[in-house]
Amino acid sequence: MPPPPPGRHAPTAGSGVPTTSGTVEVPRAQPNEPNALARPRAARTLDTDLAAILTAYATCVVGLWVRHGGLGAFRLGAIDAWASISRLSGLLASAMAVVGVVLAGRPRPIERMVGLDRILVWHRIVGDLTGILLAAHIAGGTVGWTVEAGWADTFGDLTGDEPYMALAVIGGAVVLVVALSSLRAFRRRLSYEAWYVVHLAAYVGIGLSYGHQIVLGTDLAEDRLARVFWAAIHLLALATVLWGRWGAAVRAWARPLTVVESFQQAPGVTTVTLGGPNLVQRSGAAGQFAFLRSRSRWWASHPFSLSAMPTQDTMRFTIKHRGRGSTSAAGLAVGARVAVEGPYGVTTREAIGDRRPIFIVGGVGVTPVRALMEDLPPGCQPLVLYRARSPRDLIHLAELQHHAARCGGRVLTLVGPTVTLADRDPFGAERLRSYVPNLERRVAVICGPERMVSAARAGLLAAGMPRDRIHYERVWW
Repeated sequence: MPPPPPGRHAPTAGSGVPTTSGTVEVPRAQPNEPNALARPRAARTLDTDLAAILTAYATCVVGLWVRHGGLGAFRLGAIDAWASISRLSGLLASAMAVVGVVLAGRPRPIERMVGLDRILVWHRIVGDLTGILLAAHIAGGTVGWTVEAGWADTFGDLTGDEPYMALAVIGGAVVLVVALSSLRAFRRRLSYEAWYVVHLAAYVGIGLSYGHQIVLGTDLAEDRLARVFWAAIHLLALATVLWGRWGAAVRAWARPLTVVESFQQAPGVTTVTLGGPNLVQRSGAAGQFAFLRSRSRWWASHPFSLSAMPTQDTMRFTIKHRGRGSTSAAGLAVGARVAVEGPYGVTTREAIGDRRPIFIVGGVGVTPVRALMEDLPPGCQPLVLYRARSPRDLIHLAELQHHAARCGGRVLTLVGPTVTLADRDPFGAERLRSYVPNLERRVAVICGPERMVSAARAGLLAAGMPRDRIHYERVWW
């Protein structure tokens, strides 16, 4: 079904102050339709649970090093000191790599607690730390080895004379390349698909490096209990990623959805609606996003936000054409099968609670807010501050007006390039206070480009809104 007609009054471009959009007369439809999907389960995992697990894990890893003389080695001379540094950094690098693999498996208990975006940010940080620790391990081991044996013998040992060392060198190089590719300076130069393929090589690097830890590692080679512990955590990581990542893809293909409608929402923006009997078996809520995978691009999945509240009949996405993946998803024909992983995300109606919400949106970031507006109860008086470069970029404006009117709220639009605006800081604390009184008593949801999210978050904090009432999706790609 096409979108409703636009509001009566077009937004004013180039104004420094948002304009109130036209109010659309609509019946006071009730949210939470009878055929809505089952809502996602509430998080049962606590921050303290996660902290306790990580503390115990770190204690065990460092404890292996201490138990096998790691601290005492510093009193035995330069060779032993460098070897001890290499041992500790190697243990920590491997332990961090295991954590990164577990996070890549998208463990549901943690996802329901903090959101998948934060998990993937943590995964990126862990990857960076793994690269740093691995570099320290290689540097410490090489220095200690050359002091004892000389450069020629060290080179021979690292390239095949010592068992498993050649594989370890290759594996370490692969992990370092993956860590470098994840740095923002490099990541921005790669397409998502190229970055993803490089990223998968980390599993190969970890596997190639495992043998030398068990056979040559001072902390593992002669300690059976330590080897059992090390094997157990690696098997747990493998099981987590197989079930949570690859298993999710297999399960998604076993219960595919079908494209039931597709139309151009705006230039370069397409709305795709999925349906099918398999929807009834899912759970989901407005404000979440899912990964879509088509048959023509079965090897790659791409995240898209729901642009309407999911029901047992339909699941709708509004997709901006940003690259090959999004353009391919937007070009799916009616009847095409799509594997859907998720939905994921914790910025749902439950995050808003019983407070009055303010939504700050820009670009295609309007899609999760459009869905959330549909899920809000009447009388909550939401305020939507909608930033766009031109009037044609105000997608889903009429639908936002529809639901704002139902809830007794309003939609404000701020349109035009930044250089043309009378107010160059539309998200400053004073400006935000002028939009809505008692701003600090509300709850905020920010969705849009990274720069806009940062500016809006800073303005809200300066206006007195508590940090825990500001919800936004963290940039993980």
